Amino acid sequence: MAIPLEAYFTRPYVAPNLIRRVIRQGDETLDFTIDPGTQAWAILDQRARAFTTLADGRRRLVDIIEAVSPDLCEVDALSLWQSLIDAGLVFDSMRSHRQAALPVYNYADPVGLHLEITNACNLTCKHCYVSSGKTLPNEMTDEEIYRAIDLLPPYSGMQLAISGGEPITRKNCMDFVRYAAMECGHRVDLYTNAWKFPRKFAETIRDINESAIGHVRIQMSLEGAKGQTSDMVRGAGAYAEAMKSLEMFKELGLARDVVLFCCITRSNIDEIDELIELAESHGIGHVVFSQWQRQGHASETPWSTIAPETEQWIAAGERVLAYRNPAMTVNGNFHGDLRNAANGRLDLESPLFPKHLYFYNAFPRITPEGDILADQLWVSPDWFLGNLKDGMTLETAFQTPKFHAQLEMMRDRTRHIESCRSCRWHDLCEGGSPGHTHAEYGHMNARDLFCETRLYWFDRYVLHHASRHLGPGVELVDDGLSPKLETDPVHILHRAHARSAALA
Repeated sequence: MAIPLEAYFTRPYVAPNLIRRVIRQGDETLDFTIDPGTQAWAILDQRARAFTTLADGRRRLVDIIEAVSPDLCEVDALSLWQSLIDAGLVFDSMRSHRQAALPVYNYADPVGLHLEITNACNLTCKHCYVSSGKTLPNEMTDEEIYRAIDLLPPYSGMQLAISGGEPITRKNCMDFVRYAAMECGHRVDLYTNAWKFPRKFAETIRDINESAIGHVRIQMSLEGAKGQTSDMVRGAGAYAEAMKSLEMFKELGLARDVVLFCCITRSNIDEIDELIELAESHGIGHVVFSQWQRQGHASETPWSTIAPETEQWIAAGERVLAYRNPAMTVNGNFHGDLRNAANGRLDLESPLFPKHLYFYNAFPRITPEGDILADQLWVSPDWFLGNLKDGMTLETAFQTPKFHAQLEMMRDRTRHIESCRSCRWHDLCEGGSPGHTHAEYGHMNARDLFCETRLYWFDRYVLHHASRHLGPGVELVDDGLSPKLETDPVHILHRAHARSAALA
């Protein structure tokens, strides 16, 4: 075989930690091969697999081709090489691959800020992650809150979540909302339980949104489609008051600017479709489903005691993925924090393989007393980076040794988790959410409680695309390289589809 001159100088590089999921169709066995750094994947035959095994950035292309198949014609040999490049598995050097890859745990410039303007609240919800209720003695002054808003550069497309406690209990709450939206150009989310939401506040939000300068969304919490379900968490009468506020928002033309937020447990997971229908009937623009975390008022409620069964969680995830109403967006944290789409969500149609990507400081948090945390769901004082009142900014917070030590702890955690070290999917997951794990166990050196969920979605993606490319009859081969689901993932998939169809 005549090899072109360039083949003598090219030394292809393939990441050494490729993840291989063996698939079978009839008598043919193939590898569904994933680069966990770049999330690129391809279905490889034996010859292509051998190529990726040998391409270590040191061997010449000509030597790799000779080793893979000495009798391969020049056209086919170069076609194999190019097809692996096109698939995103082969690079010209280790350096090129490192530039294209992302680790699981990342440092990034913030895209927004979660700002708590008071700890005071008119409810005492059982799942409140910050133990809100009473005003704290050393809460930020008005001037300090304005200074916190100014930490985000104006007119830069940043998102500011104004929260509490219940932010509307601070009488001048709308002054902060108006300043952030109208004078700074931030996209503002006002978090509220909607208990007796003042009409004048809603009218102010309407006026801001009609100005074409600023924009405000109202994130309204609800814990079920029925009053009994929701009030079990938020207290008697909370559901009825939320419905009154929702009707007012609809009357004022604000429904499209409402985000309905619900924490899912085994008590309300069967009401997901009713919640979606409720939101649709009121013209709401966005629905978000999340889960409890064992902290704040819920510190004595382990997630394991209230979590839905894995099969229920997966069926709900299938339902969210299948939702197709263009007038309303539905997102749900049912996929183990996996993402492969530009919106930070899981998408089975995305060309990228799902991965747990955690941008630790993308949405930092400032407490009512001015303490700065890198992430909004970390509440422990041990994770405070400093205080706004002492002149700390977001930039200086993320330059502190403490911040980088926290990030390194996350990257190092799976060294202490045996089940993670031996799992095929380790480099796409690394134990899952460190925040959820820390809240549940008091440390992060354990895999989170969504491990089985992720195993399902990894295999779900493999089956989806393998069947699309190869046709029906594709099976996953059990090679013992990752923990087994308690239930066969293929069977879960079939039941999840059936349930979703019944609920649709």
